[in-house]
Amino acid sequence: MSANTRVVIGSTLFALASSAFLYLLPPSPIDKGLLRGNFHSYQGHAYLVPVKFIDGELNAARLYEDDKLLGPANSVEQEIIDKGAGRFALLRDAWNYRGPALMFSTSDNTDPNTNGRKYHLK
Repeated sequence: MSANTRVVIGSTLFALASSAFLYLLPPSPIDKGLLRGNFHSYQGHAYLVPVKFIDGELNAARLYEDDKLLGPANSVEQEIIDKGAGRFALLRDAWNYRGPALMFSTSDNTDPNTNGRKYHLK
């Protein structure tokens, strides 16, 4: 058997074994509250993101930066823009989005696209 044949057979066996291992792993749960995608810079400290999953009333929503609760919730748009510091508002059919959208600011007014933190809406 040539060296090339052994490499092909070994690679094939490795691929099959890897696929079988991945198939046996349990699926990870989907975190519906995790905000994904690009956060669109709006004005000042404000960022916008469409929201796909809403459980309950919009005015009762809570926003978390990693494990830290942000707020105040239901802030006025201009305060989010000017002051930031974790303020947010969740509205339906606002800012030219179809469906619910979140306007928010990070706790330290950094860019949520690059600060390495995760944002959860509950």
